[in-house]
Amino acid sequence: MTRNNFPRRIAMMAALLAGMILIPGMRAQPTEQTVQNRFLFVFDTSHDMKARLDGMEKTLNTLLALSLNGQMHTGDSMAVWTFGQDLRPGDYPLQTWNPDNAVLIASNLVKFVGNQHYAGSTRFEALQPLLNRVVQNSERLTVLIFCDGEAKFSGTPFDDGINQAFNQKQGDQKKAGQPLVVVLRSQLGQYVGCSVGLPPMPLNYPQFPPLPLPPPPPAPKVTNAPPPPAPVVLAQPLIIIGTKTESSPPSKMVTTNPPMAAQSAAPEVQTNTSVAPPPNPVTTNLPAQTAAQTNAAPSAPPNSDSGSKGFLIIGSALFGAALALGLVFWLRPRPKDPSLITRSMNDRQ
Repeated sequence: MTRNNFPRRIAMMAALLAGMILIPGMRAQPTEQTVQNRFLFVFDTSHDMKARLDGMEKTLNTLLALSLNGQMHTGDSMAVWTFGQDLRPGDYPLQTWNPDNAVLIASNLVKFVGNQHYAGSTRFEALQPLLNRVVQNSERLTVLIFCDGEAKFSGTPFDDGINQAFNQKQGDQKKAGQPLVVVLRSQLGQYVGCSVGLPPMPLNYPQFPPLPLPPPPPAPKVTNAPPPPAPVVLAQPLIIIGTKTESSPPSKMVTTNPPMAAQSAAPEVQTNTSVAPPPNPVTTNLPAQTAAQTNAAPSAPPNSDSGSKGFLIIGSALFGAALALGLVFWLRPRPKDPSLITRSMNDRQ
């Protein structure tokens, strides 16, 4: 290793060690739980809003073309209400936001707003009861209220700031033919932010606070008392007979003969007892009783001592009988053959 590469290698090792320390910490950070985002568009239909209709339609097209500056995402729900002296929450169907359909959604909404009957004055008291109920039942909610700013706002923790902005800006917005837009945000049933927008200026969307972390799994209960001992079950021994199993009481042991297949498969037992080969068959004139006795040799297993002795006795008896018969046959008197002279004389006679 050269001196020039030594500092570089030290730096690489330090970077690797730092990564090994940081990566477990990054993995240990719990992820934020996900919630459903909902959007509610509320339009004031008072008499004064009719003069601001053109500016309101342009603002709507801009907001929806930009997905509320990236605040709306695919799958978010979008509802539309109108109010004047009374609240009308069901005149426009609930929508599911899709950026690919932004132009169509904006066109339908602008057409709906333009067809409303604008008359009377604004009453926020008609809006707030149902709005507060929706806030309490929503995980995350963004409310955009298009109004003229001439009535007193009420029903939220931000009423004082909203009314102050109305008093300062409603005259300028009326001259410009533009509405005022109140942006309210709630999370987990509580209002968390508010702003007042002045079109054609961009709207300001308050940030949602971080969601609470999901609850940890419950810890297992730890007790000082030891667990009760498991009951001891004495299993009865099994006796295998063929392919069936039988159980017998533990106090008795039953011995059974192994199956025939096991006998055939078992190795042969060799003994030191030699068995003499049977002698050659000899035809004799022994009585039938003797022949019956010789043929009635008991069959015994090759490894039995009594069988081996029986075979030796019978074989010895047969061998002795054959030897005696042979001697008798050999020692019997034989007639002498006549000489050639005697046979010739007999032939002449």
